[in-house]
Order: sequence, then C-alpha cells, then structure tokens
Amino acid sequence: MDKIHSPCFNLPFPTQSYPCGVKYAYVTTNLLDLWTEPKFNSERASQLFFAEPLELLGEQEGNYVKVKQADGYTGFADIRHLGEIGADQFRTQVDRAKGVIVTPQAKLLDGDLHAIAPFFLFYGTRVQIAGQNRGFTEVRVPNGDIYLVKANGVNEIPGQGSKIGGNTLVTEAKKFLGVPYLWGYLATGFDCSGLTQTVCRRFGITIPRDTKDQISAGEQIPRAKIKTGDLLFSSRHVGFAIGSDTVIHSSVGGSGIRINSLTAASRITARIWITISTRHDGSSK
Repeated sequence: MDKIHSPCFNLPFPTQSYPCGVKYAYVTTNLLDLWTEPKFNSERASQLFFAEPLELLGEQEGNYVKVKQADGYTGFADIRHLGEIGADQFRTQVDRAKGVIVTPQAKLLDGDLHAIAPFFLFYGTRVQIAGQNRGFTEVRVPNGDIYLVKANGVNEIPGQGSKIGGNTLVTEAKKFLGVPYLWGYLATGFDCSGLTQTVCRRFGITIPRDTKDQISAGEQIPRAKIKTGDLLFSSRHVGFAIGSDTVIHSSVGGSGIRINSLTAASRITARIWITISTRHDGSSK
C-alpha cells in the first residue's frame, strides 16, 4: 500500500472526508495504541488517552496516520479514532486540560446521566474541567462537547511551582502494585517508563515517555543522596526510589509492578526532576 505524504486525511466524520489542510486532531476513544509503524500490531510505542490533542504530520498509510503528541513524541495512530480540531482548539486543550482522572476507570455520561461512548475514561486521562453539576464534574472535549464524570473521579493537576513530595509519587505508584508489565502500555498495564511517566503526569510533572530519554534529562545525583521519589535507572530500566535501598518499578522479570531491594553493588544512576521548580521532597534546587 502506498504511503501518502499530504496534509489531506480521510477522517471518520459524517462526510467521511475533509478538505486538505487538516493539521490537528484529538483522540475520540478512551485508549488508542500508538504504533512505531503504520500498521496494526507493529511495535507498540505508547498509548493515547481520550481527548488527547495531536498534530497530524502529513504521512498516512491505510488507516494509520503519523501524529505528534504535545510533548513531541511521535508514532502512528488509527485515524478512525481521531476527530478534527483547529489550531486554537489544539492549543486550548494543551493549555487548559488541568484535570486528571484519578480512579482506575471513570464512567462518562451525557447531561441526562446516560452512558455515552467511549463510556469510561482511564486513570491518567487529562481533561478540561468546565464546572460542577449535581455531584459530577463537567469535562469539555476539544470539539466543545461537555460530558459528566463523577466528581471523585477527577482531580485538578497541581499548578506550576507546586511542591510534590517524593512520598506522594511513591504512594501513587503503590496503587498499581500487581498490575502486569506490558510493553508500550499506560493503562491496563505498564512498562517501566510508562509507570514513571504516568505517575508524574498525574501531578503535573512532565518527563519524556521512554527510559532512554528520561535518563538523558533531569539532574544526576550521587547515589548517597538518593531520596524517596527520585528516578533510578539501570540498564535502560527505571523506577522510583523508596529511600536509598529500595525501588518500586514495573518489572518484566517480576511479572509487573513490584517493590524490590537494591544491593550495594547495583549499578544505579539516580536523577532528580526539577520540572516544577522544586525537588519532589519540597526542598529547594
């Protein structure tokens, strides 16, 4: 099948197609695989959440279009699960999606409290909070539609400059103990960097998607100064420190998210993240 290098995409709207010039879209299903190649069951690079804004990069093969997430991460997504938006709507979703789903799943309802597709949202889904209504939080989709989610399923993401304690990150990660290791997953399972990124995103801390990129950023620190919540790296693997001698991580060998001890001989690189102006434990840079 020939590749199409064009800004014209066959998006699944009522008219089945839109004129050339479509450059932005958002995810219309609750979880969408992001592939390394434009075909189903190639290597899964990551996953995309409902309402996530995307830039269309001008390459399509069959139903798969190359997209770029707001953080610059790229891959191929099934265009049948994307909806068209304009540049302003894209930027609004990036800037104003300050709410996050904090329960494993949160039912999605219309104004009459009827279930509506995609029926539920996964933990970690970022949403625009439009208001409160009868014990529900109103969430706005990039195309302007308003849906309802139970208020206890949505929290506001801490703002710029907030002090997020390392214990907070580890406590959140512990909620997923026993969840399986799944390559490229961010919801029903996690790979190692998926766990660290998802937990950090929950609190407004932006880190790259892949281990190789996470280890290249942040600020490296001596092992003797490791504190709870720091990221620990070893052989393209990553987890959160619990003190200086224990790690919580998604382990393929351990069949999922586990807590393990570190030996003195472990080859560990430690990095702290100062992406919201303070170290996780609240101390100054």
